[in-house]
Amino acid sequence: MKFVTVTILIGFGVALTVIADILLKKSGGVDWRYIVIGFFVYGLVAIPVALAFRYTEFGKLFLIWEVVAVILGMIVASFYYKEHFTVYRAIALILALAALYFSYK
Repeated sequence: MKFVTVTILIGFGVALTVIADILLKKSGGVDWRYIVIGFFVYGLVAIPVALAFRYTEFGKLFLIWEVVAVILGMIVASFYYKEHFTVYRAIALILALAALYFSYK
């Protein structure tokens, strides 16, 4: 049950992080509505992080969080922003997945 709870919290938190990033990118650094909403969404990220810390260690949570963020960021970049999935991104994806695998060892 602990694994499922942490997985859900990480997934929700990383999704909020990516949404905040998209809003800030959409602002172009000048549209204050998107900037304020983006910062607010970033603030909401603290909730799942705080809850996840109750179930797992800091180092493990931080590593998993960052790996999931990298993977979701690549997905959003490729599908939402139509950026090319290059060989270097493929290598980064493989290394991120390897880091995720080894974090559970």
